[in-house]
Amino acid sequence: MRLVDWYLGLSLGQKIVVGVAVPALVFVLAYLASLLILSAAGVGRADYSPQGGTPAPVSLRPGASASASSAPTFEVKIGSVRWEGEKAVVKGTWRGDLSSVHCDLLKGGKAGSAIDWWDRSVAAKTSFSKRTFSQEFVRAKGRTVKERVDPQGDYWVVCWAQFSDGYGTGNEAPVKGTPPG
Repeated sequence: MRLVDWYLGLSLGQKIVVGVAVPALVFVLAYLASLLILSAAGVGRADYSPQGGTPAPVSLRPGASASASSAPTFEVKIGSVRWEGEKAVVKGTWRGDLSSVHCDLLKGGKAGSAIDWWDRSVAAKTSFSKRTFSQEFVRAKGRTVKERVDPQGDYWVVCWAQFSDGYGTGNEAPVKGTPPG
């Protein structure tokens, strides 16, 4: 009865504060208790590592490398990328169980933006036996191109690879040579 008498003795504003604070406190305590219980039970600790090993970190940033303590079992490397006449050609290799590889041509450096100059229907070619890939960036035909290649521009290629074990990584390199003018 003391608690009820105390509550009834409060002003309207104090009753509103108590009416909001008590449910909020109950919610926070219930949330923390559930986290403690689930943590103790091991829920949320999914084991994503391969049998008997430590997983290599997933890298979504081109050029990122794994720490020395966990050498990656997957990798994509750009071997060469250069302008060859009217097209840019990238060639590279990979290590691991590749699912797919895709490259983009960027203007303005490795942090640049994609341009609509090239034909996106020309996909990367892969040789699974040699573990190599190549892609040609050719001028798009049959549609209006908003951005032309600037012969003085800074162009980069970024290649992304997805591996069958769920990992993905990328690499980038500047396009060497002179763009078509």
